[in-house]
Amino acid sequence: MTNVHFASQSNEWLTPSKIIERVIAIMGFINLDPCSNSKTTPSVPAHNHFTIETDGLSLPWYGRVYMNPPYGREISQWVEKLCSEYEHGKVSEAIALVPARTDTRWFRQFRKYPRCFIWGRLKFSDHKNFAPFPSMVVYLGKNNRTFINKFRDIGDIYQLQEVF
Repeated sequence: MTNVHFASQSNEWLTPSKIIERVIAIMGFINLDPCSNSKTTPSVPAHNHFTIETDGLSLPWYGRVYMNPPYGREISQWVEKLCSEYEHGKVSEAIALVPARTDTRWFRQFRKYPRCFIWGRLKFSDHKNFAPFPSMVVYLGKNNRTFINKFRDIGDIYQLQEVF
């Protein structure tokens, strides 16, 4: 057995640089990282960072958001908050990196947005091994073509055309 088959003891998976580079290329800059690892040495170059201590779920979100939420049971709360803040116009554009757990209720909240299912497993910062799960990147915004162009080389992109 290899380490990729074992469950992680951590909910924190710091975003690989190849994802951050694409996020910046699409949005230009990031106003807010609501799930930041640190205020002093953050892994995401956002203008503002909410950490576990500041509780990003309880604060208002705004502008261009990049979200790599905790991957434990609380992920559904983060996905719900992101979709709600975007749909209510508080967030103008957002990108989320999440595990590709197609069997979950929270996954279906992203169904109307374009998604990139990343080929293979990501190697997250500070981890020696590849993630024990597949990943996807979701885009909430008006620049779908740019999202597709920036992510098509690392995964398959899908967008819901109509619901039957």
